[in-house]
Amino acid sequence: MAITLVNPPEKKRVWAGIAESMSYGVYCFPPLALMYLQASIEKRTSHRCEVYDAIVDDMDHPEFEAGLKRHDLDFVGISTYTHSLPDVQMTINAVRKLNPNAHISLGGPHPIMFPDYAIGLDGVDSICLGDGDDAIVEMVKALDEGRSMEGIPGLWLKDRRSGQITKNSARREPKTLDWQIWPDRSRTRFRDYWVPGSKQPLVTTAITSKGCPHSCPFCFTYKKQYRIRDIDNILDEMEHCVSLGITETFFVDDLFTPNSQWAMKFCDGIERRGLKFNWGYKTTIAGTTREQIRRCREAGATKMHFGVESMHNEGLEQHDKHCDTDDCHRVFRWCREEGVRSVAYIMIGGPLETSTAQVEANLEEMIKLDADYAAFAIYTPYPGTEAFEHGAKLGLYAADCWDKLMKDPLCGVKVPVCWEEHLTREQLLDALKMCHRRFYFRPRFIARQLRALQSPQEFKRLTDAALSLVRLELTRPTAHEAPI
Repeated sequence: MAITLVNPPEKKRVWAGIAESMSYGVYCFPPLALMYLQASIEKRTSHRCEVYDAIVDDMDHPEFEAGLKRHDLDFVGISTYTHSLPDVQMTINAVRKLNPNAHISLGGPHPIMFPDYAIGLDGVDSICLGDGDDAIVEMVKALDEGRSMEGIPGLWLKDRRSGQITKNSARREPKTLDWQIWPDRSRTRFRDYWVPGSKQPLVTTAITSKGCPHSCPFCFTYKKQYRIRDIDNILDEMEHCVSLGITETFFVDDLFTPNSQWAMKFCDGIERRGLKFNWGYKTTIAGTTREQIRRCREAGATKMHFGVESMHNEGLEQHDKHCDTDDCHRVFRWCREEGVRSVAYIMIGGPLETSTAQVEANLEEMIKLDADYAAFAIYTPYPGTEAFEHGAKLGLYAADCWDKLMKDPLCGVKVPVCWEEHLTREQLLDALKMCHRRFYFRPRFIARQLRALQSPQEFKRLTDAALSLVRLELTRPTAHEAPI
C-alpha cells in the first residue's frame, strides 16, 4: 500500500498578521509533523511512506498536481491549518481526481480545534484529533488488512456514500514525548530547508515539547497539555543531525524553556556528549535569566527569540506577558553583552493602539531594545481565541463569520484577519510597511548584518530577506483578505 503525507501549497491561504510577501524567501521550515508520522509508519509497519512537500519548491497548484501524479495515492494524509483551508480543499480535490478510491485523512491544528468542520469537508474520509503517531499506524494496518477503522482511538470517520460520521473515542495522550520516533532527516531534502538568521550552511528545526503552559489571549496554540521530551532523547536526535552534516538547529517549540533549571541541564547534556552544533529557540521574557543566556551561549546557542508583542506596559499586561518594559530592555541587553543574537516578536494594531501615531510610538520603544532582528505582525483575531471572542462581542464581526469558510473553503467569503476597531486594513498594512522600513533600513542594522556575515549562505539569506521587504512595499491591502 502506498502512503503519501502532503504539505500542501500555500497559494490561497488566508494571510493574517503577516503579508504573503513576507513568507517565501524569509524561511523554509521542514514539515516536522509529517516527518514524525513518516518515521512512525516506517519503524512500526512494513510500509514505506513518502512526504510530499509543496512548500520547499514554492509550488502553485498545477505544479503540485503534476508532481502528485508521480505518487501512488492509496492513503494520503494532509497537514491542515485553519488559514490554509482553501489550499487543503484544492489538495483534496486533486488527490480525489487522481485516485477516487484514496483514503484521505486530515491531521494538524484545524481538525483538533474544529473537528466537526474538518470531517465535514468534501472528499475527507477521516480526521485525527491529537497525536497521530499511534493512530496513523493503526489506520495503515487496518487499511492494509481490509478492516474497519471503527474503534481506533483519536479518529473520526465519514462514510463516503452515506456521509454518516463515526466519532471514535479520544486517544489517551502520554504525559511525556519520549515514546515518539524522531524523524530521519536523510529521507528529506534537508539541504533545501533554512531558517533566517542562521549561521551554519545546513540548518534544521526540531521540537523539545508540545503545547504551551501559558494562555496568551491572542494565541492559536492548542493548550490541552504541555509535554516535554527527555533531554537525552533530544540529544540523540541532535547527534543524528550532526552525522548528516547539519550543524545548526532551531527549536520551534512554542516555549523551549519551561524553566531555567531545565535549560541548564540541557546545556550540561550537550557538553557531556561533546556535541558541537549551533542552536536557537523561542521563549518568553518572564523567567529568562542572564545565567541562562550565558550558559546556553557556552553550549552553542547563537540566537534567542522572544515574544515581546508590545513595548507598552499596558500592552504587555493585556497580552498576559508577566513582565514589563524594564524586563524587556534588561533581557535584550543581556543578549547583546553575552554575544547572542536576539529576535523580538512585535504585534501592531491591537485594541490598545487607536492611531498610527501609537503604532509608531510602540515601534520607537521597540527599536530602543536594539534587537538583532524583529518579526512584525498585525494583531489578528484568530478563531477560537479569547481575542476573537472579544472582537465578536464588540461587534467588529459576527461570531460565526468563519463558519462558511470552514464549511466550504473555496466559497470566497471574506473573514476578519485584523483588528479594525480603530484602524482600517489599509492603515494597518501601511503601518506594517512603516515598521519594517524603520527597523530594517537603519544604517546601524545594515552595518551590523554586513559585519556578521561569515559565509555565502548567510549573504544569500540576507539578500532573500531584503527582497521580501521590497515585495512587502508592493503589497496591496487585499493581501489581508481571504481568496476569492
